Amino acid sequence: MRAVVLRKHGGPEALVVETVADPAPGPGQALVEVAVAGITFVETQVRADRGPRRVELPAVLGNGVGGTVLAVGEGVDEAMIGTRVVSTLNGTGGYAELAVAAADQLIPVPDGLSLEEAVTLLADGRTAVGLARAAAPRPGEWVLVEAAGGGVGGLLVQLASAAGARVVGAASSAAKRRHAELLGAEVTVDYTDPRWPDEVRAAVGGPVDVVFDGVGGAIGAAAQTLLRDGGRFSAYGMAGGPMTTADPRVTQVGWPEADPRELAREALTLAAAGGLRPTIGGTFPLESAAEAHAAIESRTVTGKTLLLPARARTILVTGATGNQGGAVARALLGRGWTVRALVRDPGSTAARALAELGATPHRGDLDDPASVRAAMTGVHGVFSVQPFAWTEEELAAEMRRGVTLADLARELNVAHLVYSSVGGAERDTGIGHFASKAAVERHIAALRLPATILRPVFFMTNLLHYAGTPDGERVIALPFAPGQRMQLIAAEDIGHFAAEAFDHPREWIGRQVEIAGDALTGAEIAAAYERVTGTPTRFEPQPTGGERMYEWFRESGYRADLDALRAEHPALLRFESFLRSRLS
Repeated sequence: MRAVVLRKHGGPEALVVETVADPAPGPGQALVEVAVAGITFVETQVRADRGPRRVELPAVLGNGVGGTVLAVGEGVDEAMIGTRVVSTLNGTGGYAELAVAAADQLIPVPDGLSLEEAVTLLADGRTAVGLARAAAPRPGEWVLVEAAGGGVGGLLVQLASAAGARVVGAASSAAKRRHAELLGAEVTVDYTDPRWPDEVRAAVGGPVDVVFDGVGGAIGAAAQTLLRDGGRFSAYGMAGGPMTTADPRVTQVGWPEADPRELAREALTLAAAGGLRPTIGGTFPLESAAEAHAAIESRTVTGKTLLLPARARTILVTGATGNQGGAVARALLGRGWTVRALVRDPGSTAARALAELGATPHRGDLDDPASVRAAMTGVHGVFSVQPFAWTEEELAAEMRRGVTLADLARELNVAHLVYSSVGGAERDTGIGHFASKAAVERHIAALRLPATILRPVFFMTNLLHYAGTPDGERVIALPFAPGQRMQLIAAEDIGHFAAEAFDHPREWIGRQVEIAGDALTGAEIAAAYERVTGTPTRFEPQPTGGERMYEWFRESGYRADLDALRAEHPALLRFESFLRSRLS
């Protein structure tokens, strides 16, 4: 396996990727395929030999990991194999593709939570939950959180706000202060400005009730002076110097009497339910462990920094419980991809059905960029599709969601974005939901994303509402001109094309392809229905009613190169085959 090995103390460059022997689980242990490893500030200090603890060299740093159980040792339930878990490793071993953990330290990851989020919460979450439990902020109290843009600090801001307290977030950069505000801080200050204690006093109108000191040194000492007599002071960090010396004037809050695993489970449960949002500041491949350490030491990272030792074949699929997204998820799973399905409710029937197929439902909402960012973190690719839009309000929402997904894909360095647009979007059609998709396409192009644009034509599923049993003759009434061929596609084939694009990125990145599987006249659609159902069926042309989309169908229509598509993809569904599969 590959691992990041520290052979001598020094700067970030002392971290070097090497090939080492695979570990094996002993009695009471489990072997975990590591998808995510957490990095802490303390580990940067251990690397430099100035931390609170020493390690014997050579060493593989990393204490918190998330991944899948591959094997178990004697005395461990084999049912754990295949389970997504997070675990601590007794201090070392996490910066690697494989790690051995004590089985009693494994914590299963709840549905709806990504491994990246779970690892972020493993150390930071249990710390924040424990500190908040001990200090117990109350409604109306003023709470000062130092390092409010960091991993633990950001969680403390949320926990204190959820308890009804009013939060002052202290952070060293404008970006971190903005982030603290998004998490619930009512007031933010720059603790690198010598006047920051005065700014806090002025903002709250007096002393504060609780201080969470995640910095230590002079910052922690100054924060302690801001407390009222008897106020609660909770010190847990030393990034800015030694732990703050206790002041007898205030109450020193220690660690609660609780099992750390129980605190971690509480954090994971809160997050899975949407009550706690971990902040992931940056993800790095195994080869970039040195850069990750340097980023932490530069104090420029907002949130938790993570290593992705085995960047899995993971695709985030939006609209996964819908027609297109569901077909894409099934196609990817069938080709061995790992599918992370963005869903509003991981417990819904549709989400559970995806999970039974092997997908991982992840709670998120396209109108909540933070939830989408969490879902997208660490994935290889994204399939982007938005709900059908018709009204002006819906069209604006469709564009906003498509742009958000593209922006996040750029921010998170997603390797491949596949966007489902519509056939003809590149032309000036005058159709609202074509123009909205064209705007998203232009935005993707402007970002210079590694992307594939799929432009599906008329959905075969749109013709299924004629499938009911008629009293006598079935009538296919459509605003198609007699003899006009309408290009059609099955959702299964959209899934096929998306999977092809992810499987063969060199051939597909940069392409815009109008996709179809069949082309039939209204009379041929009726004939297919009659052959499949045995019911007499005829086509009846309808007027367009002035509707621009139907007029465009008659004037121009879709232009997929059906012959070339069928030659390259001979298994594309014909409408009659599609109909038989759905009505059988």
